[in-house]
Amino acid sequence: MSKIDWTLIIGYPLAEAVEYIKEENQKYRIVMTAPPKKRANDSESDNEEIRIIGIRPTSDCLELICAADDWSVS
Repeated sequence: MSKIDWTLIIGYPLAEAVEYIKEENQKYRIVMTAPPKKRANDSESDNEEIRIIGIRPTSDCLELICAADDWSVS
């Protein structure tokens, strides 16, 4: 596992964060999350709207916890 402080990419757009991670040859896995009533609409999210909201280091890779920017409540 890398000695880089990956928490610094929290808030970054997913595409930009993945670019940095690939530059460091770090393995990663994307874990999507959303508010309960919005889970059915995940497919509508544009990749540009997806951001890193958390990082979870595991024994074999980084888990990138991601969500769409729209967390409005209706």
